[in-house]
Amino acid sequence: MHPDDRRDQIVRVAAEHFAREGYDRASMSRIAREAGVTRALIYHYFAGKEAVLEAVLRREADTLLTATAPDPTLSAGENLVRALDAYLDHFAASRGELRELYTPNPKTPQVVWEIASTNHEIQVARLLDSLGQPETPRLRLALGAWLAFVEDAARESVNLDVGRDEIIRLCLDALRAVTGLALVATG
Repeated sequence: MHPDDRRDQIVRVAAEHFAREGYDRASMSRIAREAGVTRALIYHYFAGKEAVLEAVLRREADTLLTATAPDPTLSAGENLVRALDAYLDHFAASRGELRELYTPNPKTPQVVWEIASTNHEIQVARLLDSLGQPETPRLRLALGAWLAFVEDAARESVNLDVGRDEIIRLCLDALRAVTGLALVATG
């Protein structure tokens, strides 16, 4: 197998393993066994368990950023609805313990915080760019808080009987409330 393909295979298997076992219970030996490789080969590609987790989460983040990237042919409101839908899809597709890493806590490895922070900054920058409003500290704060709201709504929605359209409408209403901007009619 080509080295890039082997690395991708290890990352895919590790993602399944982290989803099932969580980070704390993850085992490099079991990841190696499930990938059909030796532990030594995993350590050839990755310095340790945290480096494997970083590769898994960077792949997740890249997938999410691609799915939520603005489409220049759409209006700001259409892009917003499209990005919310893509985010909710992405979150719903994540499973088990891996989903819990979307909400870092004090025990979460530092790399999770770094990836989440970078993704958050990219999303705020995209929102600022699409709004056509001058950037102010208040607007940046409002958008950051709104993104936290969207993350929580996505997390909670997997356990509640709330329709996708209703979740998106709620997120859009919250955006209007914190920014005063109505990008999309939600009535």
